[in-house]
Amino acid sequence: MITNWDSKYETNISEIDSQHKKLFRLINNIEVVYDENKHHLSGKSKILLEAVSELEDYTLSHFLIEERVMELNQYPGLEAHILQHNKFTDKILELKNRLNQGDLLSNDDLLDVFFKDLIDFLRAWLTNHILKEDLDYKPFIKFSI
Repeated sequence: MITNWDSKYETNISEIDSQHKKLFRLINNIEVVYDENKHHLSGKSKILLEAVSELEDYTLSHFLIEERVMELNQYPGLEAHILQHNKFTDKILELKNRLNQGDLLSNDDLLDVFFKDLIDFLRAWLTNHILKEDLDYKPFIKFSI
């Protein structure tokens, strides 16, 4: 089930909201490839690897910008927020490494399970992180970059 952007996710920081929207699109792109190729994902392994790498790269860039905004505004929860970002980054790296190991990319059944779990994790993490963590810093932001 594709998750669409909703005003409830808005931080009212245009750059951050724009980046969050792109993160939704990147996750949705992975889900579309998954939905359209279920049981035959091994034939799309290159596209899926590229999509996961793009999501990883964009997320890292987003985290740096978001952390800089919080730092500029002396957000008191910055350190805890950075820890949340680091946990996510570690999890994505772990999943990406798992994807590149062994026979996973050539086994359609294992790929189906892997990408279903990945999509569920990404969707839940992004929506929960924005609603619980990101909206906490919203009242503290006076300056953007």
